[in-house]
Amino acid sequence: MTGHLLALLLSLIVVILPLRYGCMDIIGGHIVRPHSHPYMAAIWAKNSVVCGGALVEKQWVLTAAHCELNESEVRVVLGAHQPSVNENEQQVFKVMNYFPNPQFGSCSKENDIMLLKLNGIAKLNKYVQLLPLPDSYEDIKPGTNCKVAGWGATSSRSTSKYLRETTLEIVNRKRCEKKYEKYTKINSNMLCAGPRNKFLKRDACKGDSGGPLICAGRYSGIVSFGIGCGRRGMPGVYTRLTEKYIDWIKKII
Repeated sequence: MTGHLLALLLSLIVVILPLRYGCMDIIGGHIVRPHSHPYMAAIWAKNSVVCGGALVEKQWVLTAAHCELNESEVRVVLGAHQPSVNENEQQVFKVMNYFPNPQFGSCSKENDIMLLKLNGIAKLNKYVQLLPLPDSYEDIKPGTNCKVAGWGATSSRSTSKYLRETTLEIVNRKRCEKKYEKYTKINSNMLCAGPRNKFLKRDACKGDSGGPLICAGRYSGIVSFGIGCGRRGMPGVYTRLTEKYIDWIKKII
């Protein structure tokens, strides 16, 4: 009887654990060299970074549709290593228009992609540069090394003032589907990524939402959702930059 009760309790815990969009931030990462990721955009509101993004054109940032942004408060900070201070390298903009993908599903987690049109033109220099959109739409093979960066709390829950990065690898989609089968459907428009060593805690979390996933040197995905942060054996899920999304982006910008 005791064994049956324990199994029942464990199954209930699995069912009620919520999906998280994007824990606080990069788990198991390291502080990057200042301004070594000049395409990164810090989306700032309520005195903190609420999401990340990538500058894909001089007036456009690509991020996640699930980022809930109050239009009057949002600022997009480019050229930042420490967004909480006024660095000379920074360029700060308001958002002129929001373009979430019209097929975004907050329950299904599908089509989690959004464009932000800035209220000015970014000046490209050593500290602010574009991240090229992919020109190839082949699926990313399992085992491919990827990097994801963002601002926020570390695995120790202390707040990081600086941009941090961690290394992940692409997880087989079928395996990922099984991990998420009780929560949501994983499809070909999504990528799953986690640490190569299952005993390491490496992940992207809530403060990283919308940030770019760079695989084999190519812009491949956008931080979307997961279950908890850095949970052993549970990969994070990313919006995959497929041909249909690139076509949608090009029609808008």
